[in-house]
Amino acid sequence: MTFNHFFRSYLLIPSSYRYLCTRIIIRKKSLITSDQYNRLLNMDLSEFIRFIGESGYHEEIHTLSHSYHEIELIEQALTQNLAKTYRNILSISPGGLRDLAERYFTRYDIENVMLILRGCQFQIPPDKIRAVLIPAGILDPVKLDQLLAIRSVTEIINHLSSWTGHHILSSGISGEYKRGTFASLENDLYIAYYSNLLADAKSGYQGGDVIIPHLRFEIDIQNIRNIFRLRAGSNVRDITPYMIPGGYKTPNDFQRLYGITDREEFVNELSNAGILALLTKALGTLRCDKSVCDTDAAEFIWSRWAAHKTPLYTIVLAVNTMLLHHLDGLARRHQFSVLPIISYLERKKYEVMNLRAIARGKQFGVNPDFIRQHLVI
Repeated sequence: MTFNHFFRSYLLIPSSYRYLCTRIIIRKKSLITSDQYNRLLNMDLSEFIRFIGESGYHEEIHTLSHSYHEIELIEQALTQNLAKTYRNILSISPGGLRDLAERYFTRYDIENVMLILRGCQFQIPPDKIRAVLIPAGILDPVKLDQLLAIRSVTEIINHLSSWTGHHILSSGISGEYKRGTFASLENDLYIAYYSNLLADAKSGYQGGDVIIPHLRFEIDIQNIRNIFRLRAGSNVRDITPYMIPGGYKTPNDFQRLYGITDREEFVNELSNAGILALLTKALGTLRCDKSVCDTDAAEFIWSRWAAHKTPLYTIVLAVNTMLLHHLDGLARRHQFSVLPIISYLERKKYEVMNLRAIARGKQFGVNPDFIRQHLVI
């Protein structure tokens, strides 16, 4: 889109949209760049905190500096800033876009609730759980703190009686905890989440149609992760109940892939499904090597598959990077839809996760190159 075309389109949309687009463009420019990440990785912890305090997190660092220090200060400042950013952006979004964006970000409610339930079941201290929560959904930090204060799984579920996923939780945990219960619950919650979100996007929400390609791509990525986890950690033969419907590939497609034991057939299936190209890009990003080819990716992923192992965590992070770039590309093509809102807030979430990773790495003296492998940029 040329600047003149963009400007004419910009003038034709309602003033509320123009205001929102302007705010997002300004905020995107304030996000931390790749060069700044390289500088941050080479700072010591005190320099890192000073940088954060002079950036977009100034208000939180200043306000909280009397109550917290070093890592705790960073954790609290990042969490509060993220929650505030989500609330501010969604509060100025026009009705239809706000509703759809809020529904999209309820995925973090699922993530947060499952972290709290697991933490409670396995007696993990609340502060440890709070440090990894992403307060970006309907459940705000106050509600999350209330849940963290409860030390009974049943009581936590009762306290979520008004939450959209309550019926799944209450029906999934009816007695004593059994191994695999939480994994099954999480899977059911994500299946319901994507089913409801796709239905909302198709039901007439303004701009709902443009988010569908990204949702279908996301579903395929989630299913790829699931089949590797299932192959590595269980003896399940029929995986279709664990697959999320609605992607470009059907649950039956993934069932066929799941049963393959021949290398050539496996690689061909990955290639035909478009998965191999994605993994090649991810591996190239991870190794910072543009010459990585499909053969390299096929050999790497087959070695994990044949050994019944999940892909390396760093590969998963690289795939997340590709997913984020895919979202950015769609947002540029549909600049007056819900996608720029989602793209910016996803970028903001990963910025907070990156800064957390850098801070924790510095706290324990981790090599900067190793930390870099765990960033999504």
